[in-house]
Amino acid sequence: MHDGYLFTLGICGSTEEDDPAPVILNQLLAALPPVKRAAFLGRLPSDQPDRLLADVVADMRDAELIIIVAPATTPQLPNRLNNLLRATYTAGISGRYALLVTIGQHARAVLPQLQAVTATCGLIITAAHALADHDPPPVTSVQAAYATARANLAPNALPH
Repeated sequence: MHDGYLFTLGICGSTEEDDPAPVILNQLLAALPPVKRAAFLGRLPSDQPDRLLADVVADMRDAELIIIVAPATTPQLPNRLNNLLRATYTAGISGRYALLVTIGQHARAVLPQLQAVTATCGLIITAAHALADHDPPPVTSVQAAYATARANLAPNALPH
């Protein structure tokens, strides 16, 4: 817990300006009280080491609620997001609450992949949504996930 508040971490599998995934993540985070942080995982050149993953995994250790938004422009989970979740599993991070959102043409195909890898990490999935590009964010679900994480992991957190 950060300064007595519940800590929410948002993770997005894209940084592309024309991708709705970062927009959805920002809208979901805006619906929650502080303390919150976001990590946007854009494309990384294959010859470059991914230093951001270790930082995000460290933040995941502190988070009570993790919101993961995955772009679904292809039928596969984005590589970098998959690598992050594998690192999460290796680090033994479990018992945090997670809200999952896939968005795009292949959202329904990518969502089960995201659910499977997230469950393998030991994260507790509160809700999962497959959205089309112009669907509204699942604000009610993120607020319910926040309330659940607060009640179960940080009941004495400062009010918002």
